[in-house]
Amino acid sequence: MSGGMGRNRRRSPAIGALITVLLAACGSVGPHPSASSTAARPTPQPTPMATPLAPPTTSIGDPYPTPAPPPSASISNLRMFSPTDGWAQEASDRAVLHTTQGVQAWTVGSPDLPAGQAIVALSYVDAGAARLLAAGGLSTDADAAPVTMTFISWATDDGGARWTEGGSFSAVQDPGLSWQGDLDYVNGLDGWFSANQDDTDAGLGTTLFRTVDGGAGWAEVTRIASAPAGAETCFAQPTATFDSPMTGWLTGGGCSSAEFEVSSDGGATWGPQTLPLSGTPALSLGAPVFISGQVGVMPAFSAGGGGPVLVYLTADGGETWTASTAPGEIPHAVDFIDAENGWLLSTDTMDAGYPAGLYATHDGGQTWTTLQAIDDGRPNQGTFALNGTVLDFITPTLGWTDTFSGSGDTLLQTTDGGLTWAPVTVQVSPAGA
Repeated sequence: MSGGMGRNRRRSPAIGALITVLLAACGSVGPHPSASSTAARPTPQPTPMATPLAPPTTSIGDPYPTPAPPPSASISNLRMFSPTDGWAQEASDRAVLHTTQGVQAWTVGSPDLPAGQAIVALSYVDAGAARLLAAGGLSTDADAAPVTMTFISWATDDGGARWTEGGSFSAVQDPGLSWQGDLDYVNGLDGWFSANQDDTDAGLGTTLFRTVDGGAGWAEVTRIASAPAGAETCFAQPTATFDSPMTGWLTGGGCSSAEFEVSSDGGATWGPQTLPLSGTPALSLGAPVFISGQVGVMPAFSAGGGGPVLVYLTADGGETWTASTAPGEIPHAVDFIDAENGWLLSTDTMDAGYPAGLYATHDGGQTWTTLQAIDDGRPNQGTFALNGTVLDFITPTLGWTDTFSGSGDTLLQTTDGGLTWAPVTVQVSPAGA
């Protein structure tokens, strides 16, 4: 599942962002959608994987030790379009990474930004094209006061070797916000950016900006006001996601009920769409991700806790959605490669850093198989605590996730559909190397 159009697969890293906002509101999982093809994929030829190392001897008080990883760079926001071609970001500085040699070898493919500018949102269009927004004046203070910020658009169509600076627009934003998942392109030309209007109220409003020329020009297309105090419904983090130049959805929740609205005119106007089981208390929706123009998936969970994970699927381009219950209570990440085959990382706590259970479905969510149970203690000998937000499969057998320990984040690879995992040594080369 994971972001993209052409409509290839699109993913949104919005689950992690959604959980962050909700956890902050409660007192704490996509750059967003990108494309990937649902056409026949080449048979993966993964490199031999290392044997997992035994975990170090630790006291019971140590938090979730994992096998010692090989020396490796840490990456996030992974999106592979084939066993060899894909995009990611370097975890340390959000630099754009591109590969044509598999997940082990990456090249920095960021634009040459002016001093003071940093990447704030990134969308993968296809295996060689990406779009991003940069801005200056960012803050590490999550409670910083909103200010007028200017976002500048950049585009590449050759794997990050060359970037073209596009247009810009301004919006009042908290400089300490995270915009991962808020930029959404359905092809190389049509894109949207969801700008939250405030970060101090659970009933956030959003201003939606749109481009129809790959970021050369931007225009405000709609503004949704913040929910009034005491409102029965509200958006906890309103994010617009599209599956065509005209059709998109606005998702949110975490208050008394979920918000789910649809647009058929490119985001200019919105109206409510009914969802099954939408009456679940404090239901929060992740952004929908379309595997193709017709097949899409959307995770949801009860922000109040105690409820199951819900996985919504559509096979008719979002006209109707069916809901299935899935294991766990909080989804870390969900990924489908077609209408039948999908994987879910979910946990039973809203606290960050706890291992998640890994589950798979091969019948569109009707039944789920436990690949690795939720384990709130130390992982078993030779196994890994799956506690990250990366989840990316390209075939029923080949996929990636990550594990975080006190020494850093390690990318893991499976070649048997998630039954077993092994660490990947990630090498990052500078641009032009």
